[in-house]
Amino acid sequence: MADLVIPQAILDDMVAHAKELAPCECCGLLAGTDQTVTKIYRIKNVVALEGAQQLASFDSAKIAHLERLSPAERAEIAFVMDAQDLAMAQKDMRRNGLTLQVVYHSHPHDPARPSVTDIKIATDYEEYWGKINLPVPAYLLVSLMQHTPDVQTYWIRGGQVTKAAVDVQQ
Repeated sequence: MADLVIPQAILDDMVAHAKELAPCECCGLLAGTDQTVTKIYRIKNVVALEGAQQLASFDSAKIAHLERLSPAERAEIAFVMDAQDLAMAQKDMRRNGLTLQVVYHSHPHDPARPSVTDIKIATDYEEYWGKINLPVPAYLLVSLMQHTPDVQTYWIRGGQVTKAAVDVQQ
């Protein structure tokens, strides 16, 4: 597998996004062509939003659960990408001839490695990407555990996690 190429400015933008949303997780997409990222899409994390339970993407059981949680407890749930932001990003990618290269999110209090939940979600989505004629993306994590943010990228295929090689462009 060829190295992913990610510009430093986009890495900086993701770290800034992670810091802005802490203690909640941020999430988004990186798009480009030929393993080279050229655009970042910051996607709203609906779990982090006040009033998240009013969003249509939640069923009644999830709404009841969210209503019982404090904002701090909601932050621990991880993330759910806003369906409208996601659709707009996909439309913009098609219009500009870009393909999804990377799905990113932050771990404000945990290491920059996929959690059990991250691996399960990525594995569940693996089949979906093929159905919509998209390659399986890499998964990038931004950890804010230490003073200096840690950014790591992985391939998750068939439930197996392997480190992805990334070439950072200045």
